[in-house]
Amino acid sequence: MHPAAGGAEKHLHRIFGKIVEMGHTVVLFTTSFPGAKEREVVDGIQVIRKGGDLMFQLTVALNLKKLDREFNFDVVVEDLNKLPVFAHWFVRKPLLVQMHHLWRMSIFAEAIFPVAFGVWFFERIIPFFYRTQPFVVVSPSTKKELAEIGVDESRISVIYNGSEKPNFPGCADLSASSAESCENAVEPYFIWLSRVHRYKGIWTALEAFEKFSKSHSEVKLYIVGDGPLLKKLPAWIKSHGLDGKVVLTGFVTGAHKYELLSSSLALLQTSYKEGWGLTVMEAAQLCKTTIASDVPGLCDSVRDGETGILFPSGDAAACASAMEKVYSDAELRKNLGQNAKRYAESFCWEKSARETLDLLQQTVEGYSRK
Repeated sequence: MHPAAGGAEKHLHRIFGKIVEMGHTVVLFTTSFPGAKEREVVDGIQVIRKGGDLMFQLTVALNLKKLDREFNFDVVVEDLNKLPVFAHWFVRKPLLVQMHHLWRMSIFAEAIFPVAFGVWFFERIIPFFYRTQPFVVVSPSTKKELAEIGVDESRISVIYNGSEKPNFPGCADLSASSAESCENAVEPYFIWLSRVHRYKGIWTALEAFEKFSKSHSEVKLYIVGDGPLLKKLPAWIKSHGLDGKVVLTGFVTGAHKYELLSSSLALLQTSYKEGWGLTVMEAAQLCKTTIASDVPGLCDSVRDGETGILFPSGDAAACASAMEKVYSDAELRKNLGQNAKRYAESFCWEKSARETLDLLQQTVEGYSRK
């Protein structure tokens, strides 16, 4: 429910919401935000919120033992995002470390140097402070990266994100019609869908569109999402002569998001780093292909040449070339979209939740044998 919630939070919600449905108790300890309740139940998950992002490590240190006394946890899951909280230092319980992606050098494109260095440094020491704990990641490429920094591959499991069809009033025929809807659009457009952060590659997308637009003035680019860089985009768009060609929607509802996806030519996913790429699957459920950065996570959610097109991360010219290829070849666009939909339908949140529950059970059993 956090206003900055994204794919990692959706993953947590879907997986552990289903684990609650299977008869288990789940407690989420997380940060607060303006207007949030300190305690509430969300889809069966008992949510407890304290403090903010910057001091969350300290907040965990001060509260985790108290929470264990209250709930007597069987197992703790540390969702390691940017900074570890060293949960195993504060409660002597089985611990599973969940990671969506490593930042590595990409963090320097997102944060100022002292902060970026801190994140980079803490990632480097993960193998030294989590010597025996099992890890779970959402893509094979992230497993490879985690092994590269020194975590034993035998302790790393891969459990994919699920995928789901749009579910809101009036969406029943959306997926069936979306494959052809862009062909009949008066103003064809690509769509970029994400939080507007540097590491999401927003500048790559805009520069690629600028190059593409020189030959295709009839095509637009929709930037869908909110974030800290959004306010800087109008000036850039105006200075590059793209007024009226780049549409900034800001935050949109889920229903509107799917409507925009359904009539688009393709999704642009230009991130420098992703754990998987849930927006890729959202587009795929509507028979939409994705043009994506060839980076960990996205190189798994997009199969190059089969469900979409990968380009070297940060290479605006290569992205523009891929846009040209997709736009100029309707048959290719259709085939990629249909393949993407079949691929998306092979992933299921129910399966992911059961695999997670099995791994939690193994974590408990492994801990008891020590």
